[in-house]
Amino acid sequence: MGAKRALSNRFTPAGPFAQAERELDRRDRVLREEHPDTTALRHRAHYLSEIGDLAGAVDVSEQLLAARVRALGEDHPQVLTTRHNLANLRGRAGDAAGAAEAFERLALDMERVHGAGHTNTVASRRAAVRWREEAEGGSRGSE
Repeated sequence: MGAKRALSNRFTPAGPFAQAERELDRRDRVLREEHPDTTALRHRAHYLSEIGDLAGAVDVSEQLLAARVRALGEDHPQVLTTRHNLANLRGRAGDAAGAAEAFERLALDMERVHGAGHTNTVASRRAAVRWREEAEGGSRGSE
């Protein structure tokens, strides 16, 4: 049975499906409206990271984050993902303390947006701990 036919079945509750379809349409529209320069920034940051220019990837990712915040707002899932990627890049570029601070702030926002038990919230907390331990010289097990 096709999706359209299943959705039009008179025994299928239309409310949740119609709401989900509207949300997907809204997200698709936002993504289509993302400026091509923003897409280019995303690709550029990825490329720089892949070739080992982590400082360059951080710079470009900061530009990408600013553009996405302007276009999508602070709490949009893509903005939160961009913040996660940027924090990770900071750590990989040698700024473990900066990565830890960024992940600590991100974990608070993830919890506010998604809840304490959400996978992304938990991942942000774990990353914050990991980068904090690295920033402090891995001293956790030495006491």
